[in-house]
Amino acid sequence: MFYLQTTLNTLNMGLIRTIKKVAPGGLEKGEEEGQELQKKKLVLSLISQLGMSDEQASEVAQVSLSFVKEIRAELKGNK
Repeated sequence: MFYLQTTLNTLNMGLIRTIKKVAPGGLEKGEEEGQELQKKKLVLSLISQLGMSDEQASEVAQVSLSFVKEIRAELKGNK
């Protein structure tokens, strides 16, 4: 089991090094995009499921009011 875990860790590190060489900043960009998506999902839930105002959703999700307004506009555009 230890050997398998060590091998997987080695492969993961090699993959990460390769990605960093091929696409510098790619991992950081991916993390940022993931965080942005999580915030968007949270705001969507606060608006659509809990009926919060833009100001309330902004405060709870700790995002800008303009971010919430953009999401609300997208939500209205999809209906």
